[in-house]
Amino acid sequence: MKTIKTVIHIHTDYSPDSDISAEHLAEYADAHGVGCLAVTDHDEIEGALRVRQVANCHVIVGEEVTTRDGHLIGLFLHEWIPPGLSARVTAEEIRRQGGLVLLPHMEARVFGCGLREAASQMVDLIDAVEVVNAQHLTRAPDRRADAFARRHGLPRYVGSDAHLPCSIGPCYQELPPFETPDGFIESLRRARLVPGYHPLLSYTIPMYLRAARYLFGLPFPAHVGVNSRRRRSQARAAVVAS
Repeated sequence: MKTIKTVIHIHTDYSPDSDISAEHLAEYADAHGVGCLAVTDHDEIEGALRVRQVANCHVIVGEEVTTRDGHLIGLFLHEWIPPGLSARVTAEEIRRQGGLVLLPHMEARVFGCGLREAASQMVDLIDAVEVVNAQHLTRAPDRRADAFARRHGLPRYVGSDAHLPCSIGPCYQELPPFETPDGFIESLRRARLVPGYHPLLSYTIPMYLRAARYLFGLPFPAHVGVNSRRRRSQARAAVVAS
Protein backbone atom coordinates (compact mmCIF):
# COMPACT_ATOMS: atom_id res chain seq x y z
CA MET A 1 0.00 0.00 0.00
CA LYS A 2 1.21 3.48 -0.84
CA THR A 3 1.94 5.57 2.26
CA ILE A 4 2.65 9.23 2.91
CA LYS A 5 5.71 10.23 4.94
CA THR A 6 4.23 12.68 7.44
CA VAL A 7 6.07 14.94 9.88
CA ILE A 8 3.89 16.29 12.69
CA HIS A 9 4.59 19.16 15.13
CA ILE A 10 6.95 21.58 13.38
CA HIS A 11 7.64 25.23 14.18
CA THR A 12 8.57 27.97 11.73
CA ASP A 13 9.98 31.42 12.44
CA TYR A 14 6.41 32.54 13.11
CA SER A 15 7.07 30.93 16.50
CA PRO A 16 9.20 33.22 18.72
CA ASP A 17 11.69 30.45 19.50
CA SER A 18 12.20 28.99 16.00
CA ASP A 19 14.31 29.99 13.02
CA ILE A 20 12.99 27.55 10.40
CA SER A 21 11.75 29.55 7.43
CA ALA A 22 8.78 28.41 5.37
CA GLU A 23 11.03 28.17 2.34
CA HIS A 24 13.58 25.99 4.14
CA LEU A 25 10.82 23.70 5.37
CA ALA A 26 9.46 23.34 1.84
CA GLU A 27 12.94 22.51 0.54
CA TYR A 28 13.42 19.96 3.31
CA ALA A 29 10.17 18.21 2.36
CA ASP A 30 11.24 18.00 -1.28
CA ALA A 31 14.70 16.68 -0.42
CA HIS A 32 13.53 14.04 2.07
CA GLY A 33 10.42 12.66 0.40
CA VAL A 34 8.00 14.19 2.90
CA GLY A 35 4.46 14.11 1.54
CA CYS A 36 2.75 15.87 4.42
CA LEU A 37 3.80 18.50 6.98
CA ALA A 38 1.70 19.40 10.03
CA VAL A 39 2.92 22.90 10.92
CA THR A 40 2.06 23.94 14.48
CA ASP A 41 3.53 27.29 15.48
CA HIS A 42 3.09 28.60 19.00
CA ASP A 43 -0.20 30.52 19.19
CA GLU A 44 -0.12 31.32 15.48
CA ILE A 45 -1.37 29.85 12.19
CA GLU A 46 0.22 32.29 9.73
CA GLY A 47 3.40 30.22 9.49
CA ALA A 48 1.43 27.15 8.45
CA LEU A 49 -0.48 29.19 5.88
CA ARG A 50 2.82 30.49 4.49
CA VAL A 51 4.28 26.98 4.23
CA ARG A 52 1.14 25.87 2.40
CA GLN A 53 1.79 28.61 -0.18
CA VAL A 54 5.39 27.57 -0.95
CA ALA A 55 5.51 23.79 -0.35
CA ASN A 56 4.88 21.12 -2.97
CA CYS A 57 3.61 18.63 -0.41
CA HIS A 58 0.35 18.56 1.53
CA VAL A 59 0.39 20.99 4.50
CA ILE A 60 -1.93 20.67 7.48
CA VAL A 61 -2.58 24.04 9.10
CA GLY A 62 -2.13 23.71 12.83
CA GLU A 63 -1.38 25.66 15.98
CA GLU A 64 0.23 24.72 19.27
CA VAL A 65 -1.99 26.65 21.66
CA THR A 66 -0.81 27.77 25.09
CA THR A 67 -3.72 26.98 27.39
CA ARG A 68 -3.96 27.67 31.12
CA ASP A 69 -3.31 23.97 31.72
CA GLY A 70 -0.54 23.28 29.22
CA HIS A 71 -0.15 23.03 25.45
CA LEU A 72 -2.62 21.54 22.98
CA ILE A 73 -2.25 21.15 19.23
CA GLY A 74 -5.08 21.85 16.85
CA LEU A 75 -4.88 20.49 13.29
CA PHE A 76 -6.98 21.26 10.21
CA LEU A 77 -7.67 24.77 11.50
CA HIS A 78 -9.26 27.61 9.58
CA GLU A 79 -9.06 30.30 12.24
CA TRP A 80 -6.52 31.39 14.85
CA ILE A 81 -7.23 30.27 18.40
CA PRO A 82 -6.16 32.67 21.17
CA PRO A 83 -3.92 31.46 24.00
CA GLY A 84 -4.85 31.67 27.67
CA LEU A 85 -8.09 29.68 27.63
CA SER A 86 -8.56 26.48 29.59
CA ALA A 87 -7.51 23.27 27.87
CA ARG A 88 -11.13 22.09 27.61
CA VAL A 89 -12.39 25.35 26.08
CA THR A 90 -9.44 25.36 23.67
CA ALA A 91 -10.20 21.79 22.59
CA GLU A 92 -13.86 22.67 22.13
CA GLU A 93 -12.85 25.60 19.90
CA ILE A 94 -10.64 23.31 17.82
CA ARG A 95 -13.53 20.89 17.43
CA ARG A 96 -15.89 23.77 16.51
CA GLN A 97 -13.70 24.41 13.47
CA GLY A 98 -13.88 20.74 12.49
CA GLY A 99 -10.29 20.29 13.62
CA LEU A 100 -8.45 17.60 15.54
CA VAL A 101 -7.14 17.87 19.10
CA LEU A 102 -3.65 16.45 19.58
CA LEU A 103 -1.91 16.09 22.93
CA PRO A 104 1.81 16.97 22.63
CA HIS A 105 4.56 16.22 25.19
CA MET A 106 1.94 15.36 27.83
CA GLU A 107 4.51 14.78 30.58
CA ALA A 108 6.77 17.77 29.86
CA ARG A 109 7.45 19.83 33.00
CA VAL A 110 9.53 22.69 31.54
CA PHE A 111 7.58 25.96 31.22
CA GLY A 112 4.40 24.15 32.25
CA CYS A 113 3.84 23.02 28.66
CA GLY A 114 2.63 19.49 29.44
CA LEU A 115 -1.02 18.89 30.32
CA ARG A 116 0.00 16.04 32.64
CA GLU A 117 -2.83 15.22 35.10
CA ALA A 118 -5.23 17.62 33.35
CA ALA A 119 -5.23 15.34 30.30
CA SER A 120 -7.27 12.75 32.19
CA GLN A 121 -10.04 15.30 32.68
CA MET A 122 -10.55 15.82 28.93
CA VAL A 123 -9.95 12.42 27.33
CA ASP A 124 -13.30 12.79 25.58
CA LEU A 125 -11.89 15.66 23.51
CA ILE A 126 -8.46 14.22 22.62
CA ASP A 127 -8.05 12.73 19.14
CA ALA A 128 -4.41 11.56 19.28
CA VAL A 129 -1.46 11.46 21.69
CA GLU A 130 2.20 12.25 21.02
CA VAL A 131 4.09 9.16 22.23
CA VAL A 132 7.52 10.36 21.07
CA ASN A 133 8.68 13.95 21.30
CA ALA A 134 12.00 14.28 19.51
CA GLN A 135 13.22 16.98 21.92
CA HIS A 136 13.05 14.76 25.02
CA LEU A 137 16.36 13.88 26.64
CA THR A 138 14.98 10.74 28.32
CA ARG A 139 12.42 8.18 27.18
CA ALA A 140 10.40 8.12 30.43
CA PRO A 141 7.96 10.92 29.45
CA ASP A 142 7.31 9.20 26.14
CA ARG A 143 6.66 5.86 27.82
CA ARG A 144 4.11 7.46 30.16
CA ALA A 145 2.38 9.20 27.24
CA ASP A 146 2.30 5.92 25.32
CA ALA A 147 0.74 4.14 28.31
CA PHE A 148 -1.89 6.91 28.55
CA ALA A 149 -2.78 6.55 24.86
CA ARG A 150 -3.05 2.77 25.05
CA ARG A 151 -5.07 2.89 28.26
CA HIS A 152 -7.66 5.13 26.62
CA GLY A 153 -7.55 3.56 23.16
CA LEU A 154 -6.32 6.75 21.48
CA PRO A 155 -4.32 6.93 18.23
CA ARG A 156 -0.60 7.56 18.70
CA TYR A 157 1.82 9.72 16.76
CA VAL A 158 5.47 10.78 16.94
CA GLY A 159 6.19 14.51 17.05
CA SER A 160 9.30 16.25 15.75
CA ASP A 161 8.74 19.51 17.69
CA ALA A 162 11.41 20.98 15.41
CA HIS A 163 12.64 24.54 16.02
CA LEU A 164 16.08 24.54 14.34
CA PRO A 165 16.74 24.05 10.61
CA CYS A 166 19.56 21.57 11.33
CA SER A 167 17.07 18.88 12.40
CA ILE A 168 13.46 18.88 11.19
CA GLY A 169 12.18 15.34 10.83
CA PRO A 170 14.12 12.86 13.00
CA CYS A 171 10.82 11.06 13.58
CA TYR A 172 7.83 10.65 11.30
CA GLN A 173 4.89 8.41 10.44
CA GLU A 174 4.05 6.59 7.26
CA LEU A 175 0.31 7.08 6.78
CA PRO A 176 -2.15 5.49 4.38
CA PRO A 177 -3.59 8.23 2.13
CA PHE A 178 -6.24 10.45 3.70
CA GLU A 179 -8.36 13.43 2.67
CA THR A 180 -10.31 14.55 5.72
CA PRO A 181 -9.61 15.02 9.45
CA ASP A 182 -11.49 11.80 10.20
CA GLY A 183 -9.49 10.07 7.50
CA PHE A 184 -6.27 11.37 9.07
CA ILE A 185 -7.19 9.79 12.42
CA GLU A 186 -8.03 6.48 10.77
CA SER A 187 -4.69 6.62 8.96
CA LEU A 188 -2.91 7.27 12.27
CA ARG A 189 -4.45 4.10 13.67
CA ARG A 190 -2.88 2.14 10.80
CA ALA A 191 0.35 4.13 10.55
CA ARG A 192 3.90 2.89 10.87
CA LEU A 193 5.54 5.12 13.46
CA VAL A 194 9.25 5.82 12.95
CA PRO A 195 10.64 7.18 16.24
CA GLY A 196 13.77 9.31 16.50
CA TYR A 197 15.32 12.17 18.44
CA HIS A 198 17.18 15.37 17.61
CA PRO A 199 21.00 15.19 17.82
CA LEU A 200 22.44 16.30 21.14
CA LEU A 201 25.28 18.56 20.01
CA SER A 202 23.78 20.34 17.01
CA TYR A 203 20.20 20.60 18.23
CA THR A 204 19.48 19.83 21.88
CA ILE A 205 22.25 21.89 23.49
CA PRO A 206 21.49 25.01 21.37
CA MET A 207 17.80 24.66 22.24
CA TYR A 208 18.58 24.44 25.96
CA LEU A 209 20.71 27.57 25.65
CA ARG A 210 17.79 29.24 23.88
CA ALA A 211 15.51 28.20 26.74
CA ALA A 212 17.99 29.62 29.26
CA ARG A 213 17.91 32.98 27.48
CA TYR A 214 14.14 32.95 27.77
CA LEU A 215 14.23 32.12 31.49
CA PHE A 216 16.65 34.98 32.18
CA GLY A 217 14.66 37.46 30.10
CA LEU A 218 17.34 37.81 27.41
CA PRO A 219 16.32 38.38 23.78
CA PHE A 220 16.78 35.65 21.23
CA PRO A 221 19.30 36.23 18.41
CA ALA A 222 17.99 38.38 15.56
CA HIS A 223 17.46 35.41 13.21
CA VAL A 224 15.17 33.59 15.67
CA GLY A 225 11.43 34.23 15.45
CA VAL A 226 11.79 36.82 12.69
CA ASN A 227 8.21 36.58 11.50
CA SER A 228 6.90 36.28 15.04
CA ARG A 229 8.41 39.67 15.88
CA ARG A 230 7.11 41.15 12.65
CA ARG A 231 3.58 39.97 13.41
CA ARG A 232 3.71 41.40 16.94
CA SER A 233 5.01 44.70 15.58
CA GLN A 234 2.18 44.85 13.07
CA ALA A 235 -0.37 44.10 15.79
CA ARG A 236 0.99 46.90 18.01
CA ALA A 237 0.94 49.32 15.09
CA ALA A 238 -2.69 48.41 14.36
CA VAL A 239 -3.65 49.09 17.99
CA VAL A 240 -1.92 52.48 17.95
CA ALA A 241 -3.56 53.39 14.66
CA SER A 242 -7.01 52.57 16.01
